[in-house]
Amino acid sequence: MKRKKKRIQPKLRKKRTKKYQGAAAQSARDKENRPNNYEKAANYLSSYNSNINSLANQLRFVEVPNYQNKILSAFSGIQSQLSTFSSFNNLLPNLDHLKYSSHALDISRDAILAYSKLSTLDTISNLTSVVSKRLPDWYNQTFLKSPFLNEFDSQSGKYLSSSQAITEMLGAKNLSAFSVQSALAKATEYSLYTEKSLSSFPWQNLGLKIGLTATSKAILGNSFLGFSDDYDKLLKSFSSDPKSFAELSPSITRIAPIEYFTGANLLESISVEEESQTTENLLKNELQYENEYTLNKYLPLVNSGLLNMWKGAIETFNSRNSDKVRQFTVSLRELFGHLMHILAPDEDIKKWTTDSTYFDKGKPTRRARLHYIYRNISNQPFNKFAEQNIKATLEFIAIFQDGTHSIDSGFSQQQLIALKSKAETTLKFLIEIEFSVNRQ
Repeated sequence: MKRKKKRIQPKLRKKRTKKYQGAAAQSARDKENRPNNYEKAANYLSSYNSNINSLANQLRFVEVPNYQNKILSAFSGIQSQLSTFSSFNNLLPNLDHLKYSSHALDISRDAILAYSKLSTLDTISNLTSVVSKRLPDWYNQTFLKSPFLNEFDSQSGKYLSSSQAITEMLGAKNLSAFSVQSALAKATEYSLYTEKSLSSFPWQNLGLKIGLTATSKAILGNSFLGFSDDYDKLLKSFSSDPKSFAELSPSITRIAPIEYFTGANLLESISVEEESQTTENLLKNELQYENEYTLNKYLPLVNSGLLNMWKGAIETFNSRNSDKVRQFTVSLRELFGHLMHILAPDEDIKKWTTDSTYFDKGKPTRRARLHYIYRNISNQPFNKFAEQNIKATLEFIAIFQDGTHSIDSGFSQQQLIALKSKAETTLKFLIEIEFSVNRQ
């Protein structure tokens, strides 16, 4: 007797096919509507920042006689560009047809303009009076922390010029202006790519590529919008009081726009087919290298076990394990939890505050740990931004972890890379606060 062949369920196959065909069709429509003229503004900023990085590298050789004249000439050339930096605003695409697409998109444009406004000559001049009082810190944290600028010249076998020698050669005012302008130029570049990511899809299509459920979509969307609002308030505080920008640690102000960029890029990766420009890919590669450098260097200084936890998460990320998404996200959440408990131990928090709102059943809340970590930062808009940033990152991780339980969900390598980048920059964010503020 012949055995009947098991029939494949046609309805299930048809349903899933329609779902993904619908997502593909929507992605195609989104592609037609997105702005496609970011290239000029991106190239302008990329070239400008490339010149700044090159000059910063060459300044390390300012005590070498053969280089001095050319370095001074290059420095004068960069300084002359300060007066025209904000002209790149004219290269920004028109977003009128996306005016009601997303509140976050409006904030991203405001961020570009806010950093540009701080870059005017009058504002830079006012900021230099603040920066010059702690110029070594500003110079060191803006330039010398970069993994691309090593303190030791392997060819000559000598340490390169100190910030003091560079200051004596260029003058404190000039070097202060250069440090501030370089920080603002980089923040502007990240802000541009944030806008590009958020303009690539209408808000109602958030999570379209991974079939995000309505509940998860609401959680993630509200979390990012809250994050956006507090980022907007932080930038408005800088606009109304520019000196508050210079009074914060440059390590902290530098990473704030990076955090917003990696969050927006992650949203883009799960919502629409991403189209990265060459300059954007270079920026992402640079960011990935900096993340790896910072975490390798500083995690062991916090606790020797944290580096092994991070390496274990990366090994899982790089594996072909069919369960790697769940294992990777679980590892990330555990790493965040351990890091926050180490940076903000229970007993230290109890000595720091008796406020009942910081405790739940006698144990410090996550909010309490975060407030303790940035207890030495007297900038309320920044503190609120930092809290929302951590919340948004953990929501991102939770969405990916929960998504592994759905038979229809699948995450591409590009989406996992975006999640990894977001998680790493937030880890770096906490570490920067610890070492550039709390341990100074």
